[in-house]
Amino acid sequence: MALTRNEIKFIKSLQEKKVRETERLFVVEGVKLVEELLLQDKMEVEAIYATPEFVPTGSKSLNLVTISESDLERISGLVNPNRVLALVKFPKPKSVDWQLEKNVLVLDEIKDPGNLGTILRTADWFGINTVLASENCVDLYNPKVIQASMGAVYRINYIQDSLQKMLPDLKKSGFKLVGAAMQGKDLYTYSYPEKLALVMGSESHGISEKTNSLLDETLTIPKFGETESLNVGVAAAIILSHFRQVKGI
Repeated sequence: MALTRNEIKFIKSLQEKKVRETERLFVVEGVKLVEELLLQDKMEVEAIYATPEFVPTGSKSLNLVTISESDLERISGLVNPNRVLALVKFPKPKSVDWQLEKNVLVLDEIKDPGNLGTILRTADWFGINTVLASENCVDLYNPKVIQASMGAVYRINYIQDSLQKMLPDLKKSGFKLVGAAMQGKDLYTYSYPEKLALVMGSESHGISEKTNSLLDETLTIPKFGETESLNVGVAAAIILSHFRQVKGI
């Protein structure tokens, strides 16, 4: 069926954060991401717009709208649309029992959507279940975050709120707040605590002063070459990989 001008305008408007927040909907595009979406239970699918070549996986009852390639191009935010676009409802917040959690990733002022998506994908790879983010981190449902996360947003419990409110609660639950910084204890000789909250700062300024004042200590990845700094996503991957190697869990 052909989409109406209003339908096209509405779906395209979901590229904007304020519209997503008002409608409580976000966009997932591409065969792989939508197939993963249909296999999970955390998020509810509002509607799927797909060309005739797309065959849904699973047995869920879906609001599937078959559209033309040209209509898919009109509603897509991608340069090269890939057969299907889904509208997904914002998930309900999930409560966390901090007494049961052992490893948490904390993100302070991450601004680049590609970086956030990559960090979530990496955290999922290394078995991090919960990620806390400051209020001024980039929007989780930014289409570029969704694409870069490669489905990690479906699995990770992502909580975005004031770190000055959340981090003291972590401390009360026995977490040690450890920040990644240019100066700190050597990552490769660092003795990891039983309950770790790893704090990663912004791409340009690192951990903010307010958050830094709450840290118990900092650690650093030793530098052997001349490059000035590491991408925050790369740094998170190095630290989490070493953490898993040392802890063995």
